[in-house]
Amino acid sequence: GLVTTVVTYLSGYLFLVFVAVCLACGLYYLAELCEEFTSLTKRVIYWAIVAVECEHVLLLLFEPLPVRLTLAGMAAHACYFQLLRSFPFIQLTSPSFLLSCVAVVGTTWGWLRHFLADYHPLPKVMGFLLLNAWLVPFGFFISLSVNESVLPQAPGTGRGGSQHLGASETYTEVGLGGRQRRGQGGLMSVFAFLQAKKEELMPGLTKRV
Repeated sequence: GLVTTVVTYLSGYLFLVFVAVCLACGLYYLAELCEEFTSLTKRVIYWAIVAVECEHVLLLLFEPLPVRLTLAGMAAHACYFQLLRSFPFIQLTSPSFLLSCVAVVGTTWGWLRHFLADYHPLPKVMGFLLLNAWLVPFGFFISLSVNESVLPQAPGTGRGGSQHLGASETYTEVGLGGRQRRGQGGLMSVFAFLQAKKEELMPGLTKRV
């Protein structure tokens, strides 16, 4: 009936809102962790790249997948490795960053085209893309806020500095622990803006919570 249809659609939209809020909270927490543990974040991304590259080798040897797409995936993760060399300092206009963006779009489009040619269960397709096309780029995405939350300094100066591979200067990690902070950027600035708007619209609820 009409009432059931209206309730179903309203419940569906409400469910999507809840999913979006949960996703935003999770991304905010992950971004805070990346700011707090910059060196660990770099190691995690590094080993994720290594694991995905090894998995691509296994795909070449044991799976009847297009060789061209598999090699393209390996080349894309080689681009991500070049981007990792200057981590956490990521220049959004650098050739490595732009090439990595092209690699994400290209590999995603290629694998989607392959899987859409024949029927494959949606969970299988999404799981494959999550590991082989989106995992490492997602790690860089939530780490964009680190780019403006570290303070570069001369090598060997400062107590908080830690040497990162492939760069010529050290950086001071900042984040949750009350250490130095130069301001939020990237993903964190978006969440900070949403948090401020929520406090403006619902001040009473914020105080009670």
